[in-house]
Amino acid sequence: MNAINTSKTELEIGAKLGAIIQDAAARDQLIENPTEVLAEIGVQSNLTILADTADTVHLVIPAEVDAARIAANDESYFEELGMLALGNCFYEDLPK
Repeated sequence: MNAINTSKTELEIGAKLGAIIQDAAARDQLIENPTEVLAEIGVQSNLTILADTADTVHLVIPAEVDAARIAANDESYFEELGMLALGNCFYEDLPK
């Protein structure tokens, strides 16, 4: 999703989620009580929250893929799918 198609509300929610994820205590609260924390920032959902750790990274499989782009061996699409699947995350320094 790019900024052109993103509403002001979605950007505000994204900023709030970013702040929560960067704060250790708030992040733990989100993991423990996702419905409550999300409701506080205006998101009504029954999501399951899976938090990556140094030992575990969750792979998200997209609900739909573009079979034509896969058949065409579209490298940019493969990169896009990879970023979606891993949430653009990487660990520069892994804990020992």
